[in-house]
Amino acid sequence: MLLRIYEKLLEREIQKVPKHIVVVTNSIGEGFLNLAKWCRKFEVDEITICGNTQIDESFFDGFKLRIIRNGSVEEKDGLKPTINILTFTGREEIINVVRKVAKMVERGELEVDEVDENLFEKFLTIKSPPDMIIKAGNDIPDFLIWQGIYAELYFADIDWQNLRYADFLRILREYQRRERRYGR
Repeated sequence: MLLRIYEKLLEREIQKVPKHIVVVTNSIGEGFLNLAKWCRKFEVDEITICGNTQIDESFFDGFKLRIIRNGSVEEKDGLKPTINILTFTGREEIINVVRKVAKMVERGELEVDEVDENLFEKFLTIKSPPDMIIKAGNDIPDFLIWQGIYAELYFADIDWQNLRYADFLRILREYQRRERRYGR
Protein backbone atom coordinates (compact mmCIF):
# COMPACT_ATOMS: atom_id res chain seq x y z
CA MET A 1 0.00 0.00 0.00
CA LEU A 2 2.77 2.43 0.92
CA LEU A 3 4.64 1.54 -2.27
CA ARG A 4 1.57 2.46 -4.38
CA ILE A 5 1.28 5.82 -2.62
CA TYR A 6 4.99 6.44 -3.16
CA GLU A 7 4.65 5.55 -6.87
CA LYS A 8 1.74 7.99 -7.26
CA LEU A 9 3.80 10.75 -5.64
CA LEU A 10 6.72 9.99 -7.96
CA GLU A 11 4.40 9.98 -11.01
CA ARG A 12 3.26 13.51 -10.16
CA GLU A 13 6.86 14.71 -10.09
CA ILE A 14 7.60 13.54 -13.64
CA GLN A 15 7.37 16.46 -16.07
CA LYS A 16 10.16 15.73 -18.54
CA VAL A 17 11.08 12.31 -19.92
CA PRO A 18 13.82 11.09 -22.24
CA LYS A 19 12.75 10.25 -25.79
CA HIS A 20 15.42 7.56 -26.21
CA ILE A 21 16.66 5.38 -23.35
CA VAL A 22 19.58 2.97 -23.67
CA VAL A 23 19.92 0.07 -21.25
CA VAL A 24 23.18 -1.88 -21.04
CA THR A 25 22.71 -5.46 -19.84
CA ASN A 26 23.51 -9.06 -20.67
CA SER A 27 20.13 -10.50 -19.81
CA ILE A 28 16.54 -9.66 -20.62
CA GLY A 29 13.80 -10.67 -18.24
CA GLU A 30 10.27 -9.77 -17.29
CA GLY A 31 11.56 -6.43 -16.00
CA PHE A 32 12.27 -5.33 -19.57
CA LEU A 33 8.76 -6.08 -20.70
CA ASN A 34 7.51 -3.92 -17.84
CA LEU A 35 10.06 -1.24 -18.73
CA ALA A 36 8.72 -1.17 -22.29
CA LYS A 37 5.13 -0.84 -21.03
CA TRP A 38 6.06 1.96 -18.63
CA CYS A 39 8.00 3.75 -21.39
CA ARG A 40 4.87 3.54 -23.55
CA LYS A 41 2.84 5.10 -20.72
CA PHE A 42 5.29 8.03 -20.49
CA GLU A 43 5.61 8.37 -24.29
CA VAL A 44 9.27 7.40 -24.56
CA ASP A 45 9.85 6.87 -28.30
CA GLU A 46 12.72 4.43 -28.30
CA ILE A 47 14.48 1.93 -26.03
CA THR A 48 17.80 0.42 -27.04
CA ILE A 49 18.98 -2.66 -25.18
CA CYS A 50 22.72 -3.23 -25.59
CA GLY A 51 24.64 -6.34 -24.71
CA ASN A 52 25.31 -9.91 -25.70
CA THR A 53 21.67 -10.79 -25.39
CA GLN A 54 19.70 -13.67 -26.81
CA ILE A 55 16.07 -12.76 -27.38
CA ASP A 56 12.91 -14.53 -28.37
CA GLU A 57 11.09 -12.10 -30.66
CA SER A 58 7.73 -13.04 -29.15
CA PHE A 59 8.90 -11.62 -25.80
CA PHE A 60 8.11 -8.10 -27.06
CA ASP A 61 4.90 -8.92 -29.00
CA GLY A 62 2.96 -5.76 -29.78
CA PHE A 63 6.03 -3.51 -29.78
CA LYS A 64 7.97 -2.29 -32.80
CA LEU A 65 11.14 -4.35 -32.62
CA ARG A 66 14.53 -4.03 -34.32
CA ILE A 67 17.11 -6.76 -33.70
CA ILE A 68 20.45 -5.40 -34.86
CA ARG A 69 23.37 -7.73 -35.33
CA ASN A 70 26.67 -6.82 -36.88
CA GLY A 71 25.65 -6.24 -40.49
CA SER A 72 21.94 -7.07 -40.37
CA VAL A 73 18.70 -5.61 -39.05
CA GLU A 74 15.52 -7.64 -38.51
CA GLU A 75 12.37 -5.57 -38.03
CA LYS A 76 8.98 -6.44 -36.62
CA ASP A 77 6.03 -4.05 -36.75
CA GLY A 78 4.22 -2.96 -33.65
CA LEU A 79 3.43 0.01 -31.49
CA LYS A 80 5.81 2.45 -29.82
CA PRO A 81 8.14 2.55 -28.19
CA THR A 82 10.54 1.11 -30.75
CA ILE A 83 12.74 -1.47 -29.04
CA ASN A 84 16.21 -1.90 -30.51
CA ILE A 85 18.21 -4.96 -29.48
CA LEU A 86 21.86 -4.18 -30.24
CA THR A 87 24.38 -7.02 -30.00
CA PHE A 88 27.64 -5.36 -31.02
CA THR A 89 29.81 -2.67 -29.46
CA GLY A 90 30.21 0.97 -30.40
CA ARG A 91 33.76 0.33 -31.52
CA GLU A 92 32.55 -2.36 -33.92
CA GLU A 93 29.91 0.01 -35.26
CA ILE A 94 32.44 2.79 -35.90
CA ILE A 95 34.84 0.35 -37.63
CA ASN A 96 31.96 -0.84 -39.86
CA VAL A 97 31.08 2.74 -40.84
CA VAL A 98 34.73 3.55 -41.61
CA ARG A 99 34.97 0.43 -43.80
CA LYS A 100 31.80 1.36 -45.73
CA VAL A 101 33.01 4.91 -46.32
CA ALA A 102 36.49 3.69 -47.31
CA LYS A 103 34.98 1.30 -49.87
CA MET A 104 32.93 4.14 -51.35
CA VAL A 105 36.07 6.27 -51.66
CA GLU A 106 37.98 3.33 -53.15
CA ARG A 107 35.26 2.77 -55.78
CA GLY A 108 35.28 6.47 -56.65
CA GLU A 109 31.70 7.01 -55.42
CA LEU A 110 32.90 9.55 -52.89
CA GLU A 111 35.74 12.04 -52.52
CA VAL A 112 37.70 12.12 -49.26
CA ASP A 113 36.76 15.78 -48.82
CA GLU A 114 33.06 14.82 -48.83
CA VAL A 115 33.42 12.75 -45.67
CA ASP A 116 31.89 14.65 -42.76
CA GLU A 117 29.75 14.03 -39.68
CA ASN A 118 26.49 13.98 -41.64
CA LEU A 119 27.77 11.34 -44.07
CA PHE A 120 29.18 9.28 -41.20
CA GLU A 121 25.84 9.39 -39.35
CA LYS A 122 23.98 8.07 -42.40
CA PHE A 123 25.75 4.73 -41.95
CA LEU A 124 25.10 4.33 -38.21
CA THR A 125 22.71 1.56 -37.24
CA ILE A 126 20.90 3.58 -34.57
CA LYS A 127 20.30 7.09 -35.88
CA SER A 128 18.71 8.83 -32.90
CA PRO A 129 20.97 9.94 -30.08
CA PRO A 130 20.00 8.58 -26.67
CA ASP A 131 18.99 11.01 -23.94
CA MET A 132 19.90 8.61 -21.15
CA ILE A 133 22.11 5.54 -20.85
CA ILE A 134 21.33 3.27 -17.90
CA LYS A 135 23.96 0.80 -16.76
CA ALA A 136 24.15 -1.50 -13.76
CA GLY A 137 27.64 -1.25 -12.28
CA ASN A 138 30.33 1.39 -12.69
CA ASP A 139 31.91 0.60 -16.07
CA ILE A 140 31.45 3.08 -18.90
CA PRO A 141 29.45 1.27 -21.60
CA ASP A 142 30.98 0.66 -25.04
CA PHE A 143 27.75 1.01 -27.02
CA LEU A 144 26.51 3.85 -29.22
CA ILE A 145 29.77 5.72 -28.73
CA TRP A 146 29.02 8.24 -31.49
CA GLN A 147 25.34 8.70 -30.74
CA GLY A 148 25.68 8.71 -26.95
CA ILE A 149 28.29 11.44 -26.59
CA TYR A 150 25.85 13.86 -24.91
CA ALA A 151 23.62 11.29 -23.18
CA GLU A 152 23.05 11.43 -19.47
CA LEU A 153 24.77 8.44 -17.84
CA TYR A 154 22.91 6.74 -15.01
CA PHE A 155 24.75 4.06 -13.06
CA ALA A 156 22.57 2.02 -10.74
CA ASP A 157 22.41 -1.15 -8.75
CA ILE A 158 19.42 -2.49 -10.67
CA ASP A 159 18.12 -6.02 -10.84
CA TRP A 160 16.77 -5.96 -14.40
CA GLN A 161 14.92 -9.21 -13.86
CA ASN A 162 12.81 -7.69 -11.08
CA LEU A 163 12.67 -4.01 -12.03
CA ARG A 164 9.93 -2.25 -10.10
CA TYR A 165 7.78 0.64 -11.26
CA ALA A 166 9.18 2.78 -8.42
CA ASP A 167 12.72 2.12 -9.74
CA PHE A 168 11.67 3.25 -13.21
CA LEU A 169 10.06 6.40 -11.84
CA ARG A 170 13.22 7.22 -9.85
CA ILE A 171 15.23 6.94 -13.08
CA LEU A 172 12.86 9.38 -14.82
CA ARG A 173 13.02 11.73 -11.84
CA GLU A 174 16.81 11.69 -11.93
CA TYR A 175 16.79 12.43 -15.66
CA GLN A 176 14.59 15.48 -15.28
CA ARG A 177 16.75 16.81 -12.42
CA ARG A 178 19.80 16.97 -14.64
CA GLU A 179 20.76 20.06 -16.56
CA ARG A 180 21.57 18.95 -20.09
CA ARG A 181 24.32 21.06 -21.65
CA TYR A 182 25.24 18.91 -24.69
CA GLY A 183 28.97 19.35 -24.17
CA ARG A 184 28.88 23.08 -23.40
